[in-house]
Amino acid sequence: MAINSDFLNLIVEVAVTVYAFLLGLPALVSQILLPEDLRRMSRKNYAPNIMRALLPMTILLLAIVVLAFLGNIFSGSQRFLFASAIAATLLFAGMLLFTLQHTWRHLVLSRGYRARIIGLIQEQAIRKFRREGVLDSAYLEDLEYLGLSSKAGAEKRTVIEALENLLNALVESNGGALYGEGQLIPIVDVLCNTVANSVEPGSRRNMVDVLTLYKSILMGLDSHTTEEKPLIYGNETRKVKDSTTRIALAALKRDYTDMMPLVLNVLTLIPRSSDKLFDIGLLALGRGQFQIATNVLAEIMDRDNKDYLKMNNYLGLAAHLFFTGGAARKFVRHSMRANHIGPTQEELKSAMEYHYILSNFATADRLEEMKQELKKSSSF
Repeated sequence: MAINSDFLNLIVEVAVTVYAFLLGLPALVSQILLPEDLRRMSRKNYAPNIMRALLPMTILLLAIVVLAFLGNIFSGSQRFLFASAIAATLLFAGMLLFTLQHTWRHLVLSRGYRARIIGLIQEQAIRKFRREGVLDSAYLEDLEYLGLSSKAGAEKRTVIEALENLLNALVESNGGALYGEGQLIPIVDVLCNTVANSVEPGSRRNMVDVLTLYKSILMGLDSHTTEEKPLIYGNETRKVKDSTTRIALAALKRDYTDMMPLVLNVLTLIPRSSDKLFDIGLLALGRGQFQIATNVLAEIMDRDNKDYLKMNNYLGLAAHLFFTGGAARKFVRHSMRANHIGPTQEELKSAMEYHYILSNFATADRLEEMKQELKKSSSF
């Protein structure tokens, strides 16, 4: 049977078509199978995988083209054409097998794209930090975007785990010397946004995981605090305090009341946090969650002596509780007696001025009303 160069040319044409299909496969997967957030991410993080996958295909295609080129030059030699045809057929079969494997990997396993992209971002962020010693904010922005758009539960847990691994890599890289440098602040912020945003809030388990990470950060800051470097009073602690409060407020709005002991446990590690306790207690009071409000009121007075604002926040929350009913008023009187609080005219005046400066006008008014009620009472 005679073989001519047309057979080789046909194989080249089909091979080029297969190669073009492989080039368009990632775009096909991106447009059809992936949600919008992952489409944006894949354009940024997926390109290196495409190049690695196309390398063997490019080599096979070039080999087929070379064989076809030589076959057209030596078209008079049947032996050479026959050998070239067999070799080109085998190379083309290899291209088809590789294409099928690549297609199966992208289409059948496409459900794992979110986790794989998150893992890829985490690996690249850690690798770059270890190489340069600085955390690239672009990777955190990517994780934050995925965290905001992830569904509560397992999807958000994947993002939280990636951030936890990133946090551990940063802390372990230099024996804890990273504390106080400010590089932990964006991670704390992204963790908070992942579970406390208004678009897709996290589940109870997600919030607990983040608060547990905050607790470990605070313990690390406290263990590295010295008189020369009071890290526990620094910017990282303030960011953890603000983020914990945001998560607590989000949890109260979703009636995750069983999380409040953990919230209070985290805030216990933070000096001068009575202002945030006041915010949590006031929201709980507004939602009729009196047990939480009374626990917060008691917790405020357990603040360290360096919290010079605790009396202002205690009296502010007590004033709101004072006017929610007879039983609540009785509780406030008992709380004041137990904590040996008069309160004095100076303490009430200081609390009113403090809340007035913060534009907490309703609290300032309640304090004035409580002041008048206490004047009428002889039990104090």
